[in-house]
Amino acid sequence: MTNNKFSGKTSRKNILCFLGIHKWERSGGLNIYSSNVREKYFLCKRCGKKKTVYEPKND
Repeated sequence: MTNNKFSGKTSRKNILCFLGIHKWERSGGLNIYSSNVREKYFLCKRCGKKKTVYEPKND
């Protein structure tokens, strides 16, 4: 089997991602002061999928 370029593990671990069980890691965020919404970026350590979460700011 070939190695995965993100975690160094075999591609059999990607079956978890195929089933929707990702291993999310925070990769950054965006905080614009004039907006009342905060963006958070996440990256799956196993497959490399990206997701963005929008949440309201607490004033």
